Amino acid sequence: MKISIGVITKDFNSLEPIDEFLENASKYNHKIYSVIIVYSHGCDFRLIESLEKNVKVFLVKINDAPEMKHQLIKMGLSAENIEILLDCPALKKWGKVPYGLNRNYALIKALLSGSEALVFIDTDVYPRVLIKKDDEVKEKEIDFIGRHLEYLRKEEVIITTSDYSGYYIIPPMSFAGMKELFTGLQKEDAYEFLRNFDQHNCLNLDNNKKREIFETDKILGGNVAIKLSALKELPPFFSTVHNVNGDNVLSRGEDTLLGIKLKKSEKKCIDIDTKIFHNTFGNYPEVPDIKKDKSIKDRFYYTCLGWIGRNPFLNWLKEEDIEKIKNRQRKNIIIGSKAVASYLNDERFLILPEALEISYHNLERVISEYKNTMRAWNDFIKKLEKWGG
Repeated sequence: MKISIGVITKDFNSLEPIDEFLENASKYNHKIYSVIIVYSHGCDFRLIESLEKNVKVFLVKINDAPEMKHQLIKMGLSAENIEILLDCPALKKWGKVPYGLNRNYALIKALLSGSEALVFIDTDVYPRVLIKKDDEVKEKEIDFIGRHLEYLRKEEVIITTSDYSGYYIIPPMSFAGMKELFTGLQKEDAYEFLRNFDQHNCLNLDNNKKREIFETDKILGGNVAIKLSALKELPPFFSTVHNVNGDNVLSRGEDTLLGIKLKKSEKKCIDIDTKIFHNTFGNYPEVPDIKKDKSIKDRFYYTCLGWIGRNPFLNWLKEEDIEKIKNRQRKNIIIGSKAVASYLNDERFLILPEALEISYHNLERVISEYKNTMRAWNDFIKKLEKWGG
């Protein structure tokens, strides 16, 4: 299987962690066909030269991918569909690229360049897991590619994925109104986990030898392998940028669509229970302190806005009762936003109820964008099958 590694980033200015994943693959005798790097702002081309000594590299810049565009034209894709797939107005206007579009660039490049499987890694994850040994947390290297391939090679499996070990994206916190906040954010599971933070400090560990492999619809974009031959069952990634009082925020959950879509097909997505290490806040093993560290507080604020930006579309996609959910969210987020603003001494969080209204107000536009993306993507897949044949 021709395996490519996909990385999306704003600025490509470090070989880390790509070099570690390549070393890890080599150590376990896996040949990597190519590395696909999608970037939107800057690139250190010396690093690309260095990388090319070991592996084939495809470098793709958002809004500036003439080779890819030329291939799509040659394939017979309409100018309108090419624009939908490759044009990023949010980058021109605000310097932001939706996660979905970013990942689709890598997916399209992989499909056009002969890859058979695309493994996405984020720039802050590593091919090792955190485990508990003799009451101590230790790092342990694992056969990252091998674990994905073990299941991806099965005919009925189209995607393999897993969660992360390391500090959870929500740092330890505790205050009256916390349950309402996470209910309003549609993150009830997070609340259950946070309630007991004094036992684990929000540090997730890998199951090590007691792995539990299971079918899932929860896909994580930074630890996922996609079989590219099963094209017809493969929807694109999708997410948006939404404006909250002049602040342009990336909505989260671009990988959610894949899970929901696959649920309706006969193909499977398997959680391989390999929680690769995610250095969430960049300073592991330090316990994250949201009250003292501004960067952690900032990240949590934008994460909240990202979930709020995603939720209406997610609810529509799941065919939920939109009004009923919205009313429950609104009621809870009003209480939760005041509580968290007071707890963190940060008035920015008071905007969460307004952000919720804005995201529901934008739902029709987002649905329209999604339908356009699906139409363009399906046309691309059809043309690709003919072109490949």
